[in-house]
Amino acid sequence: MAIKSDEILAKASSMFARHSYERITLEQIASQLDMVPSALYHYFRDKKELIFQCYLRGLNIYSQELEAASEPGIDGLEIIRRFLRGRLSPDSPRMILFTDIDALPEKFCQIVHESRWKNVEKLAAIVQQGVEDGSVESNEPLLTSVALISILDWVPFWFSEHDYYTHQQAIDSIDDIVTHGVCRRDLKASVSPPLPDLSPFLEAQAGLSKRLSKFDQLLRIASDNFNRKGAMGASLEQIALDAGMTRSGIYYHFDSKEDLLYACLTRSLKREAEIAAHVAAQWARTSDYVIQINRLLLMLHDTPCGPKETYHNINYLAQNHRNAYVSEVLSIVDAVQERFKNSIRLGEFRGVDGYFAHRIMSGMEHWYPVWFRKCTRWPPVAVADHFSNMFLYGIKPRSIL
Repeated sequence: MAIKSDEILAKASSMFARHSYERITLEQIASQLDMVPSALYHYFRDKKELIFQCYLRGLNIYSQELEAASEPGIDGLEIIRRFLRGRLSPDSPRMILFTDIDALPEKFCQIVHESRWKNVEKLAAIVQQGVEDGSVESNEPLLTSVALISILDWVPFWFSEHDYYTHQQAIDSIDDIVTHGVCRRDLKASVSPPLPDLSPFLEAQAGLSKRLSKFDQLLRIASDNFNRKGAMGASLEQIALDAGMTRSGIYYHFDSKEDLLYACLTRSLKREAEIAAHVAAQWARTSDYVIQINRLLLMLHDTPCGPKETYHNINYLAQNHRNAYVSEVLSIVDAVQERFKNSIRLGEFRGVDGYFAHRIMSGMEHWYPVWFRKCTRWPPVAVADHFSNMFLYGIKPRSIL
């Protein structure tokens, strides 16, 4: 029975990861396993229990892979690299994507969050080992661990078997950038720029008319629900309740939950484009550009200009909305990658692949609304600066720093 149960979890995890929880039924999972749907109920009471068990399976895989990477006599950096490369290997088990945790019943939700942080702590202990043996540079091992797991959890959302790179090239690039950073290793770390001024964004937000301000508040509340619960778990009833309105009030503006999600995503993308333009106009050096964008994204998250949107709900969008949205995203990504290429030409950055560099940075940022919703140990700017430092300089110490 245990073997059969694991087969179900493996297949369900793969299907949920590819098509989202919302679009996969127990009947479809049973069909892929040559089972009758009723047979699944011998193992799981319903789909919510099934996805909960998929989460636990994924967390256990992380824990086992951390243990497998550890070996006496190997320094902390090498253990981290072994763990990263093992998790990214095409032979690694497919896992559920940690996107809709807060949509689970409360008792399940708490267990998954606590177990996820336990894995972060296990990896942080390895980071600390690396700090002590001199192979890792980190003043906050727990934040480094959050960043590393965030990068890994983001890979399934962008990796493609049909793009210009091979699986091995993706593994090598991620390993290289995480280890060595994007800045040239023979250059000293630059002094961080002063904190950015939030007032232009906050004043523009405060200047909205009463009608637009109320509409924007609805989008902020809906965005928070989509961030935490996913498209599947975020209900219009709860969003309306949180916004102090009726469900019919939402339908006054939107025809469906999908339309509301699309509005939330486009609002966030517009804000990120404004931040990028603002930073580009003030800071010419790309390292400063990276730092200030990360600061603004996270510092504005808990203000009326936020929240920072996560993007794991894109597959829920209708095809026309998805195509339009992805097109806008790719235009922003192209601009960032062009900036990275220019920094390589100017001798600031190493000859890294800008495609992977951008995805590593976006992976660190992506899960911020989920990791740090209840964790207030670090202010947003501290998290942003830590992520930027990892991205720019890597986790391997630089003797010239």
